[in-house]
Amino acid sequence: MSELLDRLRALRGSADPGVRKRDDRHELGFAPAATVLGAELVSDGLGVHLSHRQRWPVGARHGAFELGVGDLHPLLTRWASRGVEAGGRAASGPDAETARQVVYLDTETTGLAGGTGSYAFLVGIGRHVGEGFVVEQVFLPGPEHEPGYLRALQQRLAGVAAVVSYNGAGFDLPLLRTRFALHGLDDPLANVPHLDLLPLARRLWRSRLADCTLGTVEREVLGAKRSSHDVPGSEVPLRYLGFLRSRDARPLLGVLEHNRIDIVALAALQQRIEALLDPLAGIADPVEAHALGRWSDALGETEVALAHFRSAEGQHREAAWEAARLLRRSHRVAEAVERWERLASHHDPRAWIELAKHREHRLGDLAGALQAVAAARRCGGHLFDDLGRRERRLRERLDRAAP
Repeated sequence: MSELLDRLRALRGSADPGVRKRDDRHELGFAPAATVLGAELVSDGLGVHLSHRQRWPVGARHGAFELGVGDLHPLLTRWASRGVEAGGRAASGPDAETARQVVYLDTETTGLAGGTGSYAFLVGIGRHVGEGFVVEQVFLPGPEHEPGYLRALQQRLAGVAAVVSYNGAGFDLPLLRTRFALHGLDDPLANVPHLDLLPLARRLWRSRLADCTLGTVEREVLGAKRSSHDVPGSEVPLRYLGFLRSRDARPLLGVLEHNRIDIVALAALQQRIEALLDPLAGIADPVEAHALGRWSDALGETEVALAHFRSAEGQHREAAWEAARLLRRSHRVAEAVERWERLASHHDPRAWIELAKHREHRLGDLAGALQAVAAARRCGGHLFDDLGRRERRLRERLDRAAP
């Protein structure tokens, strides 16, 4: 019961009697919040922001997977670079630490609707450095300080090589872009390759997971469990609004923890996907191999896709079907036919339809094509083809060919 009461107080922003009222017009008014959050209070003349850093050593893991080294696999780089303007770069002026790095980004906001009324009050930025993985969190202590806060974000993101997020394409990056535009500032991530891991997670695991939220993927795929200090994402906006009323930063400790672990999970999830892309490692799971094959095919990597499908086709019929499709497209018809015949023996109507086409158009075997159409009909092939029309045409051709 006491834990529930503490959470309700955090959402209401009710300060304890020991929390004194501060003068918010002066930067020193945020000093207690910086102390509570273990953050640095920074003033640059335009406003005030708080900065918090935490490091993970080289080889640190989140669940069963390490946080990686910060490079992107070539296929991930191609996926991230789609839609980036040729020669496009981010805002100039990167410092030595941020230049040409891959960064992992996650925001905490005042609402999920987006638009000009939503603030990104906390931006977490993860990056690999020599001594491991560092997450820096930049915190907006009040809306009136947003210009300086955004300038601080500009400096930290200028010149990065790529950004990795989870649903960042649909939410985080558009929201930041809006905030920069409202204050007449350049977007430091404009034309920077962006790797959104949510679409990849859906491609790989949606058939086996209840949903593909980061929490579910983190738990079921990475084998990671959140600490008791984390707070539900639904509580995050109310905790920030409570802080604005009371200036009691203690309820925000869980928000910072939530944001930090989201970023760490991004690094581990990228490493998990990178491991799947290693051709020497092999993929034991046929569902993952099939999904990777479809993704590689979408990128135009036909041979890579075919290798994935072949590795899974013995246990996954859809992988065999996809392999046959690629082989036919590559004019390797004999290999495609082998797979259609195997699938047809398992009563796959699509395979019987392909065999009917092959026998009619390539072999000139009209009787064999007619037999394939009949087999497709028994398997429910009418859902995939106009079998009646195909059968009539074949019979007409047979009648004309009869002596």
